[in-house]
Amino acid sequence: MKYTLDTDFSTLNGPKADNWLRNFIDMTERAFAGRDNQTRLLGNLLVTELCVHMLRQGLEEESLPFPTVIQHVLDVLWDCLRGQVMSADTQSFANDLYACVLEHEVGEDLTDAQIAFYKEHFENSEGSTYEWSILARSAVLLMEWIVIHSGRLDYDEFEACEQIDFTGVSEWLDFFPGVCIEFTNTPCPSDGAKDVKKAVELVYQTPLFRQLVSQIQCALKTALIASPDQYGVLREEYQTHGILPDKYALDLIQF
Repeated sequence: MKYTLDTDFSTLNGPKADNWLRNFIDMTERAFAGRDNQTRLLGNLLVTELCVHMLRQGLEEESLPFPTVIQHVLDVLWDCLRGQVMSADTQSFANDLYACVLEHEVGEDLTDAQIAFYKEHFENSEGSTYEWSILARSAVLLMEWIVIHSGRLDYDEFEACEQIDFTGVSEWLDFFPGVCIEFTNTPCPSDGAKDVKKAVELVYQTPLFRQLVSQIQCALKTALIASPDQYGVLREEYQTHGILPDKYALDLIQF
């Protein structure tokens, strides 16, 4: 069976659902074949806004402010989508943000300038795992955009990048099964591979995870048919609902 972005995920059982997810990047690349980087970036941003909504709601429930660094990187990415040329300061911001993501994820050493950036944006709050996931995926998108448009690049791993990809969206699909196992009380007796695999296959069949997949499919298919004059309206629309129902927002940022 050839899977596509139009495949009804809710009709797939555990193994078939797993196969669909493992083929997600390939099927998405086929769907976006020949499309420009604006369209590819839009697809990523619509999914990102669904995830960001959950963070915003969860922080509001705890009476905590929304991180200005996330708001800024999102604003920059939407400006890129609308064709705004990135200033030297914005390119520095992108590289410094990616440096901080690397420091958080793998302990990468920071330069003095990057330490100052970290202190400015993160010293008062380490952020949740979910918050850093949003930062990481947004930072990578911005670095990809920079190299595609011949901007300043401090990291060799992006040099071969020629187009915006969908790795970040695939990573969200890897992240949320564990979340949904907990939120749906899907049985998982241990952390052993066999028990986890069975629990994941069960969670694929839950309405919660199926709804999440459907929203991602809808976001990507919307990007494929959207025109530039619709970008602003789409951003406003996708800021109003989350990748999961709002009742899970607080639990998600504490996950």
